[in-house]
Amino acid sequence: MKKIYLIRHAKAEKDEIKSDFERKLNHTGKEDLKRLFLRLQNYEINPDMIFSSPAKRTAKTAKKLAKFYHFNRGKITYINSLYTANAEQIYDLIKDMSRAFNEIFIVGHNPALKELGELLSTLCLDSFPTSSVLCLEFDINDFTQLKTHSGKLIFFEHIRALKSEKMGNDTQENINQG
Repeated sequence: MKKIYLIRHAKAEKDEIKSDFERKLNHTGKEDLKRLFLRLQNYEINPDMIFSSPAKRTAKTAKKLAKFYHFNRGKITYINSLYTANAEQIYDLIKDMSRAFNEIFIVGHNPALKELGELLSTLCLDSFPTSSVLCLEFDINDFTQLKTHSGKLIFFEHIRALKSEKMGNDTQENINQG
């Protein structure tokens, strides 16, 4: 069995002076990652490798993930093509992964991650918000055996759902108190 985690970077600063590549995580993005990590504690996740776009916001997201999972940050592999890659290019990249890896993180950008999630599974995703993690499981022994639309959804956690849950809980508390 193999697992692929598609991870969209956290929210980045909007800076018209900096290039898109140089944009860093903003305060909201950093806080969103903390909330996301609390939710991810519900799953048994053991990354063998983290692959990331080298853009500042994805690299920082990858480093925060590595720290959270006690993964050696020096072993994160930054792949230049992940910055501009489309879904098919990332799919080809995954098919070339080492057989030794069982759980891989791909930290990247939209729309490629949304499209890749749909290519690897039978999902039809409305969106792939910042601070999202889509986990798919494949009944294969080697990534060269990867087939389109064969992934089984394990979970899709994203900050929009976590925020709406919190709002729902706050609303329920207000109803109970009122």
